[in-house]
Amino acid sequence: MIRQHLDLIAVAGVGAGVAMYDVTLDLVFSVGHFLFEMLHLAFEWFELGIEHAVEHTFHTTRHGSQIVTFYILLALGSAALYALWKALPRIRRRLQQAVMNAWVRRKTECELYWQSLTLQNKLGLLSTLLGAVYLSTFLAM
Repeated sequence: MIRQHLDLIAVAGVGAGVAMYDVTLDLVFSVGHFLFEMLHLAFEWFELGIEHAVEHTFHTTRHGSQIVTFYILLALGSAALYALWKALPRIRRRLQQAVMNAWVRRKTECELYWQSLTLQNKLGLLSTLLGAVYLSTFLAM
């Protein structure tokens, strides 16, 4: 159900973000900060694990194991960036196709719905929309 209407959820989120931009920015920055902290903790845990494994396996000093860990992480990061670089065109094409499909599907649904309405229902829909926009300007400002 959510996957079927994901495009409507995204549009509603953007609309809410525009209407309540201060709350949205605060929420986005708070979630981003939390995710960055969790990513940093996970990286430190991973790095410390590699460092201790190198230190105990090869009986190196702390400085030596830190240097080896740096080069291991540099190689892993380079490999990950290369894999991402190779996958980005495919990801972009898939995302672009999904957006185009959602646009065409929703546009067709809206056109069919509009054509199925009587004149009285069309006027009622438009007046409700204009009233909601008018009232939302007072709430957002």
